[in-house]
Order: sequence, then C-alpha cells, then structure tokens
Amino acid sequence: MEKDVTTSDIQRLLAAAELYRGAIDGDAGPLTQAAAQAALEGEAVPWRTWPFRRQRIAAGQAVLARLGHAPGRIDGLLGPNTREALTAWASGPVRATVERLPLPGHGVADAQGAYPRQESVATFYGVAGGPDCTAGIVELPIPFRLAWDPGTSITSFRCHKLVVAPMARIFREAVAHYGAVQFERLRLNLFGGCFNHRPMRGGSALSMHAWGIAVDLDPERNPLRWGRDRASFAAPAYEPFWTIVEAAGATSLGRACNRDWMHFQFARL
Repeated sequence: MEKDVTTSDIQRLLAAAELYRGAIDGDAGPLTQAAAQAALEGEAVPWRTWPFRRQRIAAGQAVLARLGHAPGRIDGLLGPNTREALTAWASGPVRATVERLPLPGHGVADAQGAYPRQESVATFYGVAGGPDCTAGIVELPIPFRLAWDPGTSITSFRCHKLVVAPMARIFREAVAHYGAVQFERLRLNLFGGCFNHRPMRGGSALSMHAWGIAVDLDPERNPLRWGRDRASFAAPAYEPFWTIVEAAGATSLGRACNRDWMHFQFARL
C-alpha cells in the first residue's frame, strides 16, 4: 500500500543521513526537531516559518532527494511523490516497481489512437521539460483545489501545447455532466498536478508528467498501488468521467491496467 510518513520514518531518514543519533521512538522531541532543522539548512525554501510537523516532513523530503529518490518539491506537504519516494527508500534492495501493463481485453477508443504510445512520446511531443511542455494553459470551468494543500484554489494550470484543447474539454464536459456540486462531492476538483519533470513513481523511466501530458486527481483516495477494490475513482459514479476522458483521447491508467487511478495521460500504454 501507499506509505504514510510517521515521525519514526523521519527519524530513520535523518539517521540514514547521519543527522540523528537518538532512538527510533516516534517522539518528535528536541533531538528529532534539531536533526530535521539541520537537514533543511541550505534549502531554498522558507522552512523556518513552517510548523514543526511541516518542517519534519520537509526534512524527510530533503533527505529522500539526497538519497536519490524523487519526493517532489521540498515543501513539507505530504503528497503522492513524497509517499512513493518513501516507499522506494523503505523497500531497500527489494524492487518497489509498479508494472503498468494493459489488462487483457482492454480496448482503445478511436480518439486515443491520435496520440502516441509511451515509448514514442518524445518523437510526438518533443523534448521532456522543453518549453512546449508548459506552453498550454487549461482554463478550468470552476475553481479546483490543490490536493496537497486544499486551502489553495486554482483556476488554470499549464500543460503541453498539443493537449490543451482536449484537456480543457475533459473538465468542461465533466462539470457540465455532473454539475459543480456533485463534481466537487466526487473530489474530481482535487488537482494533483500536471507538468512535473520526474521519473515515474514506482519506476525509472521518465513520467508522462515530464511532457505535461498527464493529470493526477485526488491522489489521497486513489494512490498509485491501489486497484479497483480500493480506489475511489473505480466506483460506478466515475464511469461517465472516464468515458469523457477517453472520448477526448486520453488514457486512464486505472481503467487500462488497474493501477494509478488518480492518473490519465495523452499517451497509450
């Protein structure tokens, strides 16, 4: 399952970085806090103004990044990248890779055929992280909230210039179908990110997010490793949403391979 971050986890990370020599006891006392602050020295973020709990998570992120994992921004906010980075670190020599293989019998909608397979995205979209990857601006039909910071709302986000029209269509049609109240009740307005130049969570190849052609929604209830028996987006209420996604040409990883139900992308598997 997805790994949550406890004080004991932070202590283990700080110990791995040789910043903490106390007991792994889950006690967020002075020794733990001092080690966390030592880990954050030199980080170009305003960590001194953050509450202690947020500082500890940020310290864990900083250590994970130094150990070669990809926790995302050093922001002290617990999102899917941080959880997956912790899972990968905690797995040690045991592979924590998540296979993304299409399920037997999974079909491809006609509109999806207009977009490349994952192995050909660089030919179709250009260089990962290049200017085209954030040249598109998707204007949202209603304000969304950041999944990792629900107090912050957004009215638009950046994506690859080649997918801005179908991306905007997905959200416009989904809000029109459900209505704003039901759309929010289903937590489809919890934005987990689009462009992010990083490897795939649970893998080593570049993520489709590195091209700005993928979106994550409500990561908390649809973690990478959950299948349809646990992921909320696998419920019947979301069937119309996924139909809209596929009609626009995108691929749901949940529907295609029963993993990563938060995620859809403009690339076939």
